[in-house]
Amino acid sequence: MRKLFALLALLLGLVAPVRAAHLVGGEITYTCVGNNQYQVKLRIYRDCFSSGAQFDNTVNFSVYNLAGTLVTNPAVSKGPTVNVPAGTGNPCLTTPPNICTEYADYVTTLTLPPVVGGYTISYQRCCRNSTITNITNPGSRGNTYTVQIPSMDNSCNTAPAFTTVPPIVLCLGDQLSIDASATEADGDSLFYEFCDIYTGGASGNPTPNPATSPPYTLIQFVAPATPSQPVPGNPALSINSNTGMITGVANTIGQYVVGICVSEYRNGQFVSTVRRDYQFNVTNCIINTVADMVTQIEDPSLFCVGRTLTFTPQTTGALTFFWDFGDTSSVNDTSSLASPTYTFPDTGHYTVMLVINPGLVCTDTVFEVFHVLNAPDYVIEKQGVPCIEVQNYRFEAKGTAPGDAQISWDFGANSNTFGATGTVVSGVRWNTSGTYPVRCIIQSSYCPDTLWDTVQVFDWYYPVTATPQDTQLVRGDTVHLDVTSGAAYYWFADQPVYFNNARQRNPQALMHADSTTYYVIVTDNRGCRGIDTVFVSWLPDHTSPDLSNVMNVITPNGDGMNDVLDLTEVLFGDACTLRVMNRWGTTWVYEQESYANTWGGTDVDGNLLPSGTYYFFVVCGRDLRYAGPVTIVY
Repeated sequence: MRKLFALLALLLGLVAPVRAAHLVGGEITYTCVGNNQYQVKLRIYRDCFSSGAQFDNTVNFSVYNLAGTLVTNPAVSKGPTVNVPAGTGNPCLTTPPNICTEYADYVTTLTLPPVVGGYTISYQRCCRNSTITNITNPGSRGNTYTVQIPSMDNSCNTAPAFTTVPPIVLCLGDQLSIDASATEADGDSLFYEFCDIYTGGASGNPTPNPATSPPYTLIQFVAPATPSQPVPGNPALSINSNTGMITGVANTIGQYVVGICVSEYRNGQFVSTVRRDYQFNVTNCIINTVADMVTQIEDPSLFCVGRTLTFTPQTTGALTFFWDFGDTSSVNDTSSLASPTYTFPDTGHYTVMLVINPGLVCTDTVFEVFHVLNAPDYVIEKQGVPCIEVQNYRFEAKGTAPGDAQISWDFGANSNTFGATGTVVSGVRWNTSGTYPVRCIIQSSYCPDTLWDTVQVFDWYYPVTATPQDTQLVRGDTVHLDVTSGAAYYWFADQPVYFNNARQRNPQALMHADSTTYYVIVTDNRGCRGIDTVFVSWLPDHTSPDLSNVMNVITPNGDGMNDVLDLTEVLFGDACTLRVMNRWGTTWVYEQESYANTWGGTDVDGNLLPSGTYYFFVVCGRDLRYAGPVTIVY
């Protein structure tokens, strides 16, 4: 941030003398309102801080004919007092606080029939400020404000009228541009010039009544000042004769009285002159302008908006702007807007210039370097398997960001990963199924940001469909099962059943009880599992065959009675396989192909099994012929 240093250099000794007298200037104008009547207006300017007299409550307008005879001398009442704005002629400079000017108008209507030689209307008042530097004996010089009504004014002439109030102060070294133009209601041509001014009144007789008759005494200027060059300057102050614009540069501190005349001509013939008698104060002014702009240090978000930046001025006293964005690849990288937007062709460093009030004395310039970056576009990319068994997620923050970006991650308390940092994090998993937020925190002094994502972890994620769907079959029939393909299978049931292979995709099973639910867990090649069920019941309209004579108890004690399991009435001489399972249906304890009624309660190694109930299955070929319990009793 640039600091504003305002220069305030006031004239020593200016304050007190300004208060010593009161008149600053004035002029008389008139407007013809018809029927030989003229509305006459006298405007008097005075120093607000003067210790001299206030505005007179009434004044007298002394009207003389060509012979110098007083025609009328009416008293005219004062109008409202109006403060002159503390302008300098340059809106970006501020006047010192001890200078103030006010004015009052005195207006009346006079009836003046046309006469040869016309009329002279005058008012005289003393005195001027003694500190005026360009005239002799200023403190004893009064003022004569006068205007002429032309000879035999049958055309009802209206005098020119100044359009603006002159500035109080001319700033030392400022390039002046003061509008001293006038309007002319009759369409006459106007001619502007610096001109003589008249004295009138004296300290012993400050308000002559009536005013003396013309001609009036010219005020003498102190060399090198003249009526046409009243204020020292370089270039010299001059007034455009066609427009009334005063230009130049005042280069000497002081108080200067100036005569500004605007004369009207009709068809090349002189008609009348309005003479403004006015005091200018030339002094050092307060330069209250500073060029500044919001930088990326002050607003780090400007690092984050990409190649299109909006520039914000932080100026004081700025009236106009000129921006140059430092893009050497373009001739169109300028703007006169207060807060412009510009798109740079590429990333990099650009020196941006801001000039405020170009062409004025109070112009100021600032340069700032902007580092243009691509806009951050971080996104979270993730890879992983959403099933609880696998997961193994990999997260990556991808995109562009300022060089000081530091990345950290938060996966929540139920994850296996804490305090992770860096662009990539791998091996992330959660302990239970559910939906979990993932937070990526980008720490940067330029462009901090937080990204969010979610991960859903599933139990039994792998889609599984088992067949047949819920079905019924004849008691003793084989259940043919199948399921969606996978990498591994495991079948089980909620009742004792026989599977020819519980770990194949399409096993066969025999039920030992009605209404059995079969379960299958399928694992895919990633390790994700799914589950499905098949419900099977027996048809109610079929009766079970009478197998009451099938042996269901053996007593292998060597007495020759019931020592082995005799299944003659089941085998019918066929080559069938006997399988014996523990009572819980979970473990095969014995198997014999081409069973010949020889099992005596032993396991596959010939060891006697403990007493208890077991289940046996008789499989003939691919069909389950019989299944039932058998109890071993010793």
